[in-house]
Amino acid sequence: MEKGFTLRALLLGSEREFSFGHRIFNMTCVITMVILSTFICVNLLIHEMQAALLVSGLFCLQVFYYILSRKFRHYRRIIVWYVISVYSGLICNYYLNAGIDGPSLLLFYTTFQLALNVTSRKRYILWMILSLLIPAGLIFTEFYFQGSVGGFYESKTAKTIDLFGCYALALVYIFFASYSFRKELDVQHEREKRSGAELMEYGIRLQAFFESLSDTFILLDKEMKIIYFNKAALDLSIAEYGRKIEPELAIDQFVHESNKMSFYHGFNTALNGEPITIDFRREYSVKETWWQITFNPARNERDEIIGVTTVMKDITDAYLYRLRIERKNDLLEKIAFIQAHELRGPLTSVQGLIELIKDEYREMDLVYTKKLEEGLNRLDVKIKEIIALSSDRNDMT
Repeated sequence: MEKGFTLRALLLGSEREFSFGHRIFNMTCVITMVILSTFICVNLLIHEMQAALLVSGLFCLQVFYYILSRKFRHYRRIIVWYVISVYSGLICNYYLNAGIDGPSLLLFYTTFQLALNVTSRKRYILWMILSLLIPAGLIFTEFYFQGSVGGFYESKTAKTIDLFGCYALALVYIFFASYSFRKELDVQHEREKRSGAELMEYGIRLQAFFESLSDTFILLDKEMKIIYFNKAALDLSIAEYGRKIEPELAIDQFVHESNKMSFYHGFNTALNGEPITIDFRREYSVKETWWQITFNPARNERDEIIGVTTVMKDITDAYLYRLRIERKNDLLEKIAFIQAHELRGPLTSVQGLIELIKDEYREMDLVYTKKLEEGLNRLDVKIKEIIALSSDRNDMT
């Protein structure tokens, strides 16, 4: 089992490195190379040398496409050219291998099956039209220009071997292609089932996390429609708007008219890839509430922005506390201004009077004047300290 898995991974590529469609293309290339090598042997057996050379060329082309896909990992770029090359080879084979009497028309059906396996559904109509028009054109050309077809069989035995051999190989090709495709599909389904279970478990944990939040959480798509919300958002919508918030509803139904402009600004900013936080006030019948809402871009696994997440929390207590602090700071600034400036003028005047008294009575020992001067100097130092503290606080804010 381990050897089979190793050979399969070697030929088709590992699941980690190659997508499901890429592995299907590699599988088709491998099966086609095996079938073409058998066709070469059949044509050599019935002495159809031109057909053998043509199939050999197709085999080399098949190897080239397989190397591009498996080694260089070119898949979507070459897939259309791959199918066109196969159709071109069958057209040549039709003219070189007995035309309508040969196996080419059967191989067109097999090629149509191949094209359906390796291309996307949007090209199915194209391949169906080509699979009808090309054989019809070949039959029409042979009917009106009979000399255009060569490579007729030398005997009934050669014709029987070629037709039956092509039929058997086409049957084997369809069987192995369908079997391998089904096996790959089952493996893919099993892997998706495991991934789905893991994703569901992750989703449950994620939902439990958001439901435990006291803040309201809402996920919006690019059209501002609600994708997901937690219980806090549901409770708020019922309490403030009298209706339940639901998926697919437009979020602006639950945004107050006075806050819509700021909400749109935050949403568009986040949709452009920049997170933003907005504070706003809402007046309710019983109280005034301050909210803080944070907008963040929501991205998928390819880092593409697919919507916006909003987290809104009640910051009334924090806002009022900050407001009280700001008012206290304003009051302190006023007190500091009074102490530093309005007291400074009288102090300077008294200091000037002391100097005049000292000049007037310099011959006398004025003890009280000295003590008064010392007190005024200490007061001057304190006022300077108040000015310094006030200046430092302004620099910090």
